[in-house]
Amino acid sequence: MVNITQDFVSRGAKNRPGYTMTPAFITVHNTGNSSAGADAAGHAAFIKSPGAGTTSWHFTVDDHQIIQHIPTNENAWHAGDGANGPGNRTSIGIEICENSDGNLAQAEANAIDLIIDLMKQYNIPLTNVVPHQHWTGKYCPHLILPRWDAFIASIAKRQQEREIADKLATVPDWAKDSVKKLVAKSALSDFSGDTTFYRLIVLMDRLGLIA
Repeated sequence: MVNITQDFVSRGAKNRPGYTMTPAFITVHNTGNSSAGADAAGHAAFIKSPGAGTTSWHFTVDDHQIIQHIPTNENAWHAGDGANGPGNRTSIGIEICENSDGNLAQAEANAIDLIIDLMKQYNIPLTNVVPHQHWTGKYCPHLILPRWDAFIASIAKRQQEREIADKLATVPDWAKDSVKKLVAKSALSDFSGDTTFYRLIVLMDRLGLIA
């Protein structure tokens, strides 16, 4: 997971409305800017400039960093559904960079890790991870919409991988390789056990019972 740098829009700015928000959705955007240099840092500078007007969002993600512009307990103006619209007032806005001098696949991978962290932090279900199009019909995120189902599937897969990694961290080092073999076969999902449990798995492996 890429570290998040907080570079907040100033309080009182017209694109930091300051309404309290309890996040229930995560809204995914593409920046729509493929220019070289239009990375997270470039958008951090833009969102704090007069040119941003009333537009804002919570996070910008590129291939090497994530910058947060608005606290997640405040709303931002990113969904286009009005001052009281649920997109603006209940969702966290994430902009994924598409700058020509960046790596789009890595930017999306970083965004997926961020989405998973936010889902866990705010108990947001995967069904509530939505495209900008969900709120207003705008064709955004334009680079992801043609493969939206695959993007959501990637989130689910990465979420499972991270859960497995967290569980494996609790397994004794001497048993990890054997446990990983069972996990790869989808033959083991509950890693909780005592020393005897892990010894049995290692014994099975040494006897050739875990091919």
